[in-house]
Amino acid sequence: MPDLVIESLLTDVEQGRISVGETLPPEAELASEFGVSRAVVREALRSLQVQGVVEIVNGVGSVIRPLTATPLATYVDFATRLKDVSTVELLEVRRGVEAEAARLAADRATADDVATLRELVDQMGAAMDDPVRYAELDTAFHLAIARASRNAMLAHLVEAIRLPMRASIERGLDVWAGAGHVDKVQQIHVAILDAIAGGDPARAVAAMDHHFEQVLLIITP
Repeated sequence: MPDLVIESLLTDVEQGRISVGETLPPEAELASEFGVSRAVVREALRSLQVQGVVEIVNGVGSVIRPLTATPLATYVDFATRLKDVSTVELLEVRRGVEAEAARLAADRATADDVATLRELVDQMGAAMDDPVRYAELDTAFHLAIARASRNAMLAHLVEAIRLPMRASIERGLDVWAGAGHVDKVQQIHVAILDAIAGGDPARAVAAMDHHFEQVLLIITP
């Protein structure tokens, strides 16, 4: 029965009968509407809360949340903690997702998007002796590309892997620094930026793919 309530509420959201930010009717009213007990409604709402669809606010009720990367981020974080997803597997997924993000960004990025990317790359260049700061900026650079793709799902996918992404970036930087080649990492990011700023989707894909090829080479035993 909770599944039927969940499906009905999701259908109402899909068809616009319930809007993002709207507070759902009280449990008693929902129970009467669906012909179920309040316990069934309560279970359905808890499930929707876990899925990130609603937020249960004390004194207000169940509010439909805007779409965020949180549910997927929770899965990715848990999967990496359990070692069900390896660093290499994560990088292989990122390679496909972010190459497409770069392609779309090269075609759709605004002047403001390019300015943001350029500023991040400049800051990265100034932080090459500070691995922690560099990793922070590197992560922001990849997120900015995903947002510049103007594809909300791509942006959410990249946002969802932010934490393990940063961890893999730090690991790769350790290897590059040990070999004395942090400058190569910077050159790769400059190439990605140049392709996106130049509005060249094919070159942007090639630059991003080369980036992940090099990262996989240095972290794979």
